[in-house]
Amino acid sequence: MATRWCDHLRPVTATVACSGTEHRVSWRRGQVVIEDHDLAAERTMRAMGAETPTCVRILVQWRQLHTWATSTELFAQMRARLGDEQLLGPGALATPHELGLLLTWERAWRTSSYYGEGHELLLQAQLQQRALEPVRRHTAAWADRLGFGQSPAVEVKILRPGQACRVVGVLDRYTARASAALSVRWVLEVWARGLAVVDDALVLELAPSNRALRARAVRWEPLASGEARPAVATVTLARRPDGTWARTWEP
Repeated sequence: MATRWCDHLRPVTATVACSGTEHRVSWRRGQVVIEDHDLAAERTMRAMGAETPTCVRILVQWRQLHTWATSTELFAQMRARLGDEQLLGPGALATPHELGLLLTWERAWRTSSYYGEGHELLLQAQLQQRALEPVRRHTAAWADRLGFGQSPAVEVKILRPGQACRVVGVLDRYTARASAALSVRWVLEVWARGLAVVDDALVLELAPSNRALRARAVRWEPLASGEARPAVATVTLARRPDGTWARTWEP
């Protein structure tokens, strides 16, 4: 059975002030669920002119969010009007909603020349927010391991459609730099699972496998010239007893 982008994400619940008390609004498997309301009854009350409860407003706004996101101008207007917390949902709801937006922005970027540049900038900002620190940590670990000890300069770019994830750069006595080109799927499938860096490996993408979790990952290989360059190899990933991930490089 095919898996969806959200199937591996843990459900989250936020508590909101609603109808004079505290109510629970949850996100699970790609859907927002209002835990403390009868939605059919609320629709009837709204039709009779009753005020919309906060929980129902969050649900309705979540459904509108992806329509707004197809236009960078409309999304910017709604974001300025509502603010991030009201736009994306309170507390823990914000992260899964923002991850879901990446797919909407990516579809618009691929299919619409009119909105293309604006959506690319939104995707680039989201990718940098999540990838810069892991790429820097990975590069610094290898610089230290290989005895270069340089503070790395890193950059992250969003992949153009059809391109493969990659890292280029160099480590030597004078230089430590790395440039990573990553996709929206990297955020959804790698970062969201907590797999961005496993031990010293920067995970680029998961590899098809019927058994163990496998991935394509980056390590740095010393060259005869005295420098090191990034190389991609396959790793097997497994959970340790404490819940952290471990990697084993495959031959």
